[in-house]
Amino acid sequence: MSLRIGFARQTITPSPERTVYLAGFGQNRPARSVHDDLWACALALEVGSQRVVLAALDLIGLPRMHVLEIEERLAERAPGTGLLLACTHNHDGPDTIGLWGPDTSTPGTDPQYLAWLKERVLETLRTALEGLRPARMRAAATRVPGVARNARDPDIVDDELTALQFLHPERGDVLATMMVFPCHPEVMGEHNQAISADYPGFLRRHVEDMTGAPCIFFVGALGGMMTPDTDEHTFAEAERLGKAVAEAGLRALSAGRDVPPVPLTHRRREVSVPMTNPLFHMAMAAGLLPSAPLSDGQVVTEVNLLRIGPVWLAGVPGELLPGPGLEIKAFLRRAGAEVAGVIGLVNDEVGYILPQEGFVYPDDPFQPGSHYEETMSLGPETAPRLLAALREMTENLRSG
Repeated sequence: MSLRIGFARQTITPSPERTVYLAGFGQNRPARSVHDDLWACALALEVGSQRVVLAALDLIGLPRMHVLEIEERLAERAPGTGLLLACTHNHDGPDTIGLWGPDTSTPGTDPQYLAWLKERVLETLRTALEGLRPARMRAAATRVPGVARNARDPDIVDDELTALQFLHPERGDVLATMMVFPCHPEVMGEHNQAISADYPGFLRRHVEDMTGAPCIFFVGALGGMMTPDTDEHTFAEAERLGKAVAEAGLRALSAGRDVPPVPLTHRRREVSVPMTNPLFHMAMAAGLLPSAPLSDGQVVTEVNLLRIGPVWLAGVPGELLPGPGLEIKAFLRRAGAEVAGVIGLVNDEVGYILPQEGFVYPDDPFQPGSHYEETMSLGPETAPRLLAALREMTENLRSG
């Protein structure tokens, strides 16, 4: 069976005519300008009767209820299509969750923008599926030191870049490139008020300039905090870091080899996680967070596992810390993956996903000190439950 791919992208930059609260740092950070556009990118893959779309949005995150709505509407036109819809966790884009409005009692989301966004994303997914054409695949992984650091635990760093490239089956020219790297898109810092895709935008642009073909970018296990290793908060620095990752990926791909894209297999599983974080309960009560589907105090989210021949990719629903991320890649390799990767914020954004050991909720969550990540996590059971589901899925896929 042969591989067919499709690619599409649309701008998702909010209108400057409406108030846009930028997400990811403190509250009341309205956008003053647009430096560069935000994008929704979609890569469709098809092998035989199996079809899946990977999509990346230049946004802080998208709650699962919105993803499920998009998925349901996609199924009307393309039944049986798997979907991994992730956000880059961009800190220079609009608040799509609700936590970063003008004050602690007013959500920063714009319902009009969210409605328009979902239509835009759905159109992008459909266009990618309509443009399927034959391709062959190349895969590589490489380290990119010096770009990201772990601000929480400097001794645990994942600086591995996972890269896939899709080429014309005969001519060999590049049709699309995909890259995954674990680092927060927050080069511009908390005082920036210009809408931007941050370093992922520059990364994609550089890959596209070098290959003449579109690029889709995902973040990996960026929790912890896997943050840009720089003290400069300028667009020039965002461009430098984006280019560094792009060039490392292109070098690895040029030295890599073609790999068979079969089998193409997508598995997903719902997981219930106790929400013990009192701040999240307070935010829901205040209307800052959407009402989660709580059942007996638990949130229902999901994990995903995608196998493209020897490439295995795990999709997690939030900001996984690098330690668990390295653990996932290790058991994917033990299952037979030649190239293993983790994609963050897939089909949901549940906040930080921390190892249970070392999880310490601060006495005063408003002054968390070195335990900020715990105040932005569902609770200590999140990582164990998600990783257990992924391990079982991996074993089932290997044995099946």
